[in-house]
Amino acid sequence: MVSELVHELVRAHADRTPEAAAIHGEGGNLSYRELVDRAAAVTAALGGTDEAVAVRLPQGETRIAALLGVLGAGAHLSWLGTGDLGERGRVILGDLRPAYLLIDGDGADDALASWYRDECGGKLVDAGGLGPEGLAAPSTVEPSGRAYVAHTSGSTGVPKGVPQTHAAFAQFTTWFAAEFGIGPGSRVAQWVTPEHDPALIELFATLVAGGTVHPVPDGVRAHPVKLAEWLGDNGITHLQTIPSFAAEIVRAIEKHDLAARLTSLEQFVLMGEAVSGDLVRGLRAALPAARLVNLYGPTETIAATWHPITEPDTEAVPIGRAIPGRRILVVDEHDRPCPDGVTGEIVVLSPYVSPGYTGAAADRDAAFRPLRTESGLGEGVRTYRTGDLARRRADGALEFRGRSDNQVKVAGHRIELTDIELTLSAQETIVECAVVAKTDHHGLAAQLVAYVVPAPGAAPDGRPPRAWRTALRERLGRDMPPILFTVLRERLPRNAIGKVDRRRLPAPERR
Repeated sequence: MVSELVHELVRAHADRTPEAAAIHGEGGNLSYRELVDRAAAVTAALGGTDEAVAVRLPQGETRIAALLGVLGAGAHLSWLGTGDLGERGRVILGDLRPAYLLIDGDGADDALASWYRDECGGKLVDAGGLGPEGLAAPSTVEPSGRAYVAHTSGSTGVPKGVPQTHAAFAQFTTWFAAEFGIGPGSRVAQWVTPEHDPALIELFATLVAGGTVHPVPDGVRAHPVKLAEWLGDNGITHLQTIPSFAAEIVRAIEKHDLAARLTSLEQFVLMGEAVSGDLVRGLRAALPAARLVNLYGPTETIAATWHPITEPDTEAVPIGRAIPGRRILVVDEHDRPCPDGVTGEIVVLSPYVSPGYTGAAADRDAAFRPLRTESGLGEGVRTYRTGDLARRRADGALEFRGRSDNQVKVAGHRIELTDIELTLSAQETIVECAVVAKTDHHGLAAQLVAYVVPAPGAAPDGRPPRAWRTALRERLGRDMPPILFTVLRERLPRNAIGKVDRRRLPAPERR
């Protein structure tokens, strides 16, 4: 267990090196001393509450100070984007009922803030208007207390509140910082959009280690050429992103000859999606000095496994081995451990598994049900059934095999949708793709649909090139099911972290 909590570790750096840069923004640096002072103003404004506090602020210094101030107050964090969140924002606030909502300004032009104040009876706090007077020291916080509640839509589309303790948050951020060499002098890009929980890890893994956070400007984050140039201009040492966007960065580096500007990049962390061999080869060619790491894990465990990508050449990049503090099992439908090479469900056993969902989702506890084959796990150890599939290699590393709900049976053949996506993504004429199963009136998979964004010049008439079907036939052989291709001219719809939002894919075209 970690002896100090996240907000205490950040404050310790402010005491030791008060003038060191904590945040590098477009207007310059904010020192550690300035950061903890601004956080103390937030702590004072919250009046010592131990309830939930929601943060709805734009990316930057004020938001980061607010997050730190909430932790120091002994409250537990929730956070929202600043755009139009529609029903999702009301569901989250109505479910969590936070005591305060931190915003920028008086909220007069923010319909969600007004709804929260009028319908939930909560208090609005202008975090940008807090002054240095009346600073409050951090409260005493128990490691077992809640640090935050992250909201994830999961497979249902309805937000689920996932709480994590201060102990779990501190354990993971300190491990992340140590394993990836974050410390004084590190310049860490905060690429993940602020409303998603990996952004919290990027931020606080940097601050607990004394590094400098570099929030990626909104106009740069989704533009691979601008991002590559920004990384070089800021001497960024650490970047975390999703594989599909990493592939776009590789293409931007190659096309615009940007490799020489990115020599400072030391650690390149991939998360959230399967990693292909082609992407690894492209990253090694474009960024030969950067260490490549594959990180896997659901919000309910913060993360679960990691894998330094050291293989000379591979087609299936493993998700690796357990992160310290976690035990990973691969089990069959009877909760029995699967032999090496046999696909089963990933189950995480750890004291750092979430205690369970909050609010309206609190009774949805099936994923946290203990294994029938395990007993005597130890005090505080909990179980999380991920719904993800994997198989263990002979060397002990895990290979991701997709979702249990992504494995479908078509015409008597069991098909893994991830296999099809990886095969298509390896084609030079495809920028990105997603494969979904359409069901019939019996709820059975009747048709597979591949949504494909072609490379410039490919599929000019909207018809799939024959090479796409040939690649699938070579990979799947006789098991290849009938498949429809829908060619998209714009990027696939994605959620806050950049994962494909399959609910927003259009009706398929018959191609």
